Amino acid sequence: MDLVTAALERHFGFTGFRPGQREVVDAILGGRPVVGVMPTGAGKSLCYQLPALLLDGVTVVVSPLIALMKDQVDALRERGVAAAFVNSSLDMAEQRRVLDDAASGQLKLLYVSPERFRFQGAWAAMQRLPISLFAIDEAHCISQWGHDFRPDYQNLGRVARELRVPRVAAFTATATQQVRLDIVRSLELTDPMVTVAGFLRDNLHLAVLPIKRMKEKPRYARQIIERAGGAAIVYCATRKNCEEAALQLGRAGIDSVVYHGGLDDEARIKAQEAFAARDDLVMVATNAFGMGVDKSNVRAVVHWDVPGSIDAYYQEAGRAGRDGAPAWCTLLFTYADTRVQEFFIDNGGENLPADARAARAEGERQKLRAMVRYAYEEQCRHAAILRYFGDRVLSCEDHDGASCDNCRPDAGLAGVSVASPASERAEQVSTEPRCEPRRLTEDEEIIVQKALSAVARAQGRLSGRTLARVLKGSKSREVLKDPLAASKSHGILSSLSEGVLVGLLNALGRAGCTTGRYPTLTPRGVEAMWRRLQLELDVAPFAEKRTPKRTASAPEVPLSEEAEDVFRRLKQARFNAAKERGVAPFVIASNRVLEQLAMLDPDAPRDAWLRVKGVGEVNVDPMREVFLPVMQQG
Repeated sequence: MDLVTAALERHFGFTGFRPGQREVVDAILGGRPVVGVMPTGAGKSLCYQLPALLLDGVTVVVSPLIALMKDQVDALRERGVAAAFVNSSLDMAEQRRVLDDAASGQLKLLYVSPERFRFQGAWAAMQRLPISLFAIDEAHCISQWGHDFRPDYQNLGRVARELRVPRVAAFTATATQQVRLDIVRSLELTDPMVTVAGFLRDNLHLAVLPIKRMKEKPRYARQIIERAGGAAIVYCATRKNCEEAALQLGRAGIDSVVYHGGLDDEARIKAQEAFAARDDLVMVATNAFGMGVDKSNVRAVVHWDVPGSIDAYYQEAGRAGRDGAPAWCTLLFTYADTRVQEFFIDNGGENLPADARAARAEGERQKLRAMVRYAYEEQCRHAAILRYFGDRVLSCEDHDGASCDNCRPDAGLAGVSVASPASERAEQVSTEPRCEPRRLTEDEEIIVQKALSAVARAQGRLSGRTLARVLKGSKSREVLKDPLAASKSHGILSSLSEGVLVGLLNALGRAGCTTGRYPTLTPRGVEAMWRRLQLELDVAPFAEKRTPKRTASAPEVPLSEEAEDVFRRLKQARFNAAKERGVAPFVIASNRVLEQLAMLDPDAPRDAWLRVKGVGEVNVDPMREVFLPVMQQG
C-alpha cells in the first residue's frame, strides 16, 4: 500500500478513492494548480484535506459559510486532525490564539472566509503562516457567470500571489466551461489541471412533474415525500413561497421547518440543527440553505419552483442520496414559474456598470433557457445534465444504476403520477397491493388489535390517513393537536410505513370492522379488537419490519430484528454524543457506519472495527468508546 492510500485509510477509514479523487490528490502533491469540478457528494473536501495531512505546513481553506466551516472542522477533529477556523463567531482573543497555533505549526488545516482578506490585520497574520496549500471551496463564487457570485472571491488570485503560496486548488460542485475559465483566469493559474468528474449520480432518480394548476403542488410534494421516506428538502424560489409551501405541507400532515434569508440567525440555526438531528423532517428552504449541507441520508429533493439554472438545480438536487442509497429528485414544473426568475434577472447586478449589467442579464437568461429545455427534455435527463457540465455523457441505458422519468419511469416512486388529480377518495387508498382475503398470522392479529384500538379511541374524529399517522408516531401539528396523540396509540405501530397502515385501515373497512370516512368501530370490529373472531383481510403480509435501503458498500444482508434494535440504540447514542460535544450527529458517525456496527459482534477485536468502511486508525477508539457499551447491552 502506497503512502497516499495508507493515509486515506488511516485518517478517513476508506480503502480506495472515488472516481477522480486520486488524480486530483496526486496533482496537488506534485505542485500543479487544480480546478476540480465535482458534484455534491463526490468527495471534493477529501481532495484537499488528504494532501493537507501529507504536506508540511498548514493548508488554508477559503470557505463562504460559518456553518460549513464548523461542520468540517468538527468532523476533522473527530478524526484526530488538527483543524480550526477563524471567523466572526470567535472573539478577537480566540482568533489570535487560532492564528498563533497555525503560525507555530500546531494546525494542519485553517478555514477562513473570503471577507477576512479585506482587513490589514488579517494580512499580517496570514503572512506569518507556513502555508503549504491554498484551497478554495465553492469556487464558482469567483465568476460573475456563476450562480452564486461573491465579489470577495475575485480578490483571491491577488491573495495567493502576494502570500506566495506554493500550491492552489479550487473546488466547486457546479461550473460550466465559462465559469471554469473565469476561475483559472481570476486565480492566475498556470497550466492547471482542470477536471470535471463524477457528475453521474446514478442513485438519483431525476423527474419532472408538469403542473397545470398551482394547487397541485402540495399534493405532488406530499406524495413524493411520503413515498420516498426519511428526510427531504423542498426548495422554493422566494421566502413567501417557502412559508406557503410549509403551511400547505403542514396541512397535509408533513412535519417541516423553514429556512430562508428573512429569518434571524437564531431561527436559521435552530432549523438547521433540527434537520441535522432528525431523519423524518422536511426542510423547506430557499437557496440560502445549501452550501455545506452535510446530511447524507436525504431521500428526496423537491423543487417547488423552477431554479434559475441547471447549475443551481443540480447542486441542490445533489444534496439527496449522499449515502449512496436511492433518492428522488423532482421538479414541479410550470412555465409560469419562470416569471420569478425573470424578475431576479431584471433586478440583479444593480452595482454593475450598464454594459456589464446587460451582459450579466443575458448570461442569466441563457442559463434559465437551458433550465427550461431540461424541464421539457424528452430524452435521458442524466445525459442532459452530463452534457451541460461537459462530463462524459452516459444515459440511463448506458449505466445500469441510473434512472429518470424518461428512460425508466417504472423506477420512480409508486403512486406518484402526473395523471389528472385524483379524487379525495382515491387519496385515501393505499398504494399497497391488494390480494385475495387470507387468514392473518398471530403477529398480524396483534397489529390489527392495536389499529382497531386507535379507531375506538378516536371516536370518529380522525380520517383514516390521520389515524395512520398517529399509529406511525407522526409529530405533525395536525396529529399532535388531537387527544389521540397523548394516548398509547401514538407511535405504537411505528415500524410500519404510513402506506401500509392506510392500506390496513382500508382493508378493515372492507372487512366490515369499521365504517365511514372518519372510521368508527362496528360490532364486528369490536369483536375483532378483542380477538374474539378470526379475520380474513385482502392485504399483503404486513407484520415484517422494514429495513434501510442498502448500497453496494453496505452489508448485503438485511438487518435482523435484533440488529435493527441495536441500530436504533446506536443512533440514540450518536445523538447523545453529538449533543454533548456540540456537533452534528453525522460528525460522530454516518448511518452506514452504524448499520455495519449493528451487525458486528460486541466481542469483536479492534481489528474487526477497522474493517468497517468509514472507521480508521484515528477514529476507531473514540467510536468504540461511544458505541461499544451500547453493543454490549445485548
